[in-house]
Amino acid sequence: MATRFCIQCGQPIEGDSSFCTNCGAPVQPETQPQEPQPTAQQPQQQPVQQQPVETKPRNFLALSILATLFCCLPFGIPAIIFAAQVDSNWNAGRYQEARDASRKAKTWMLVSVILGALIVIAYIALIIVGVAKEGPDFLEELQRYR
Repeated sequence: MATRFCIQCGQPIEGDSSFCTNCGAPVQPETQPQEPQPTAQQPQQQPVQQQPVETKPRNFLALSILATLFCCLPFGIPAIIFAAQVDSNWNAGRYQEARDASRKAKTWMLVSVILGALIVIAYIALIIVGVAKEGPDFLEELQRYR
């Protein structure tokens, strides 16, 4: 007589038993041997999904938000938009588009930071020129109000 296997746990069934001695599942008589079913100890092999070889590019989202808030609003907004596109493009399998969005987010974030720094430097320079133009009398007048 051919060896039978439990359809629940895959263990061989001894003799003419009506139930599996391992898991207690009912056993139906069969004329042909059945291969054991995969169990928790024998996980089924899942099809391997092709993962990209390289890593996901940075999205620069946090830096873009900070650059928008503290540096230059008009140039920070495109940085945020491109930064938000990096993860969605990568997860959709559009790897080149994700890399392009990451590069553009970085570029716009840097433009925002640099222009913001230039504006602050120009503002400070204008204050210094204004104070120097007024002369020492202006500085004495400022100290009187302290």
